[in-house]
This record gives sequence, structure tokens and C-alpha cells, in this order.
Amino acid sequence: MKGATNPKNFDRIVREVFAPIYPTIAEQIKERTKITQGKCLDAGCGTGALGRAMARISDLEILFFDQSDEMLSLARGYADDEKLGDRSTFLQGNIHAIGLEDESVELVISRGSSPFWEDWHKAYSEILRVLKSDGIAYIGGGFGNAELRDQIVKTMSENNPDWRNSFKDRIGPEREALPGILTTLNPTSFYIINDESGFWAVITK
Repeated sequence: MKGATNPKNFDRIVREVFAPIYPTIAEQIKERTKITQGKCLDAGCGTGALGRAMARISDLEILFFDQSDEMLSLARGYADDEKLGDRSTFLQGNIHAIGLEDESVELVISRGSSPFWEDWHKAYSEILRVLKSDGIAYIGGGFGNAELRDQIVKTMSENNPDWRNSFKDRIGPEREALPGILTTLNPTSFYIINDESGFWAVITK
């Protein structure tokens, strides 16, 4: 599984450009899933921006999960700074073999990580495995709303006109394959959101 190769640069961009999207997305997750208690796995969490946003508007315990120890170190520092350390756990590992027990979390969230998962069937299978019965996964990518999207695209494109090209070859195949993968995995239900908030799969175990 491949992701950001420069954690410090990734962290800078998240803080300086992308920061406004995470509270918006967290509110959308809260509204659509109605899950505010229990354990939440932030899969491919990076520096933990989405997980921390969820923690601030809920009573959830957040499990920050990433393959990069450096990303998790940054996430831990931010969680401590925001006084979220008592509801935070940090787990290094691979999305294709999540080091959690079966049916151990109420909610799985992930923004921007799934296009980089090498085996989507295995990754989504693992997500379903760790979800409790009636638990929900909210996986995908986006900017929360059109205004934030346009603002960030403008800023990023001014700095690097080709910044989105590296994602296009990954995003398309996953979006095309995902309905078939989820049908094969046979969760209780799933639906796809594809609107100004982004592209998201909402999966109920």
C-alpha cells in the first residue's frame, strides 16, 4: 500500500490548505451515521485530522490507524495538543491485515486513503471484519462542499498545476470496482454518495 511519501510535507498541506474540510466532513459523518459513542477506526489516518474532528463533536474513542510510524507520531502530538489523548489509541499496520479483533469498532472512517489500497477486496473485507454488527463504515474522499473544494483546488493548482493528476489513475478504477466488491462482500447494506461533498461509500455491516 502506497501513500504520502513525505509526512512532513503532507502535514504542512493538511494544516495550511485542507484543514477546513475535516470539521465539515466529520459533521456529515455524524449526521449520516448517527454514531457518537463507542470506538471509531480512522483507517489510513495520516496525521489524524478527520479522527480528531470526529472526537471533538462526539464521545467516540478514536483508533488512529496508519502504516507510517511518522504519521502516527504527528497524529499523537496533535491529539495531545487538543486534549484528546485520553480518547485516542494509535495503531501502526496494514489495511489488508488490521490488528484488531473481530467486531471491535462501531464506526470506520477514512478520507483519501482508499485509492492507495493495493487490494480493495481484502481491505474492505477487513473493515467489515472489525465492524460490530450494525456498525457503519464511511470511506471515500472529497472536500465537504463545493465552496471548500473550489477554494482548495485553486490554492493547490496555483502551487502545483499537476497536483491532481497523480490521483486520477487510482480514483477511477476504485470507483468503478467498488459496487461489485461490496456486493460480493454482502454487507447488510451500502450506498454510494457522489455529490459536492465528495465520493463516499457508506456501508452497514
